[in-house]
Amino acid sequence: MSYGRREPREMHKAVCAECNQECEVPFKPDGSRPVYCRECYARRRPPRRNRYRY
Repeated sequence: MSYGRREPREMHKAVCAECNQECEVPFKPDGSRPVYCRECYARRRPPRRNRYRY
């Protein structure tokens, strides 16, 4: 068991579907869905909700 310590993830090269920049992602893209770089993904993601708000 690793008890919270993770091995470095294998990164795979991809091209962002929005800005066309080359990026690396922690999964092997299979072409069935678009891949976004970190910046474009952050812009597309819905805002996070505060789970501690009552």
